[in-house]
Amino acid sequence: MVGRNFWAVADGEQWKVYEEGLPDQTTRHAGRDEAWEAAKAQAAELKGEAFLQDADGAVLDRAWFGDLPRDIKPV
Repeated sequence: MVGRNFWAVADGEQWKVYEEGLPDQTTRHAGRDEAWEAAKAQAAELKGEAFLQDADGAVLDRAWFGDLPRDIKPV
């Protein structure tokens, strides 16, 4: 089974966490650290990746919890 990807993304004054492909299942968080920890916890549970993205779209950090890390090219 392929792991799932979770994104913690700046959204105005708050941060949101969503699973890639399922944006309707978003959780909202008051701060960056809280959102990042939530994204990493979900990714770890499902052996996927977590991405931390700022409001401008830049990926600030990522964490891999699967068996084989993959390399991605920055946009």
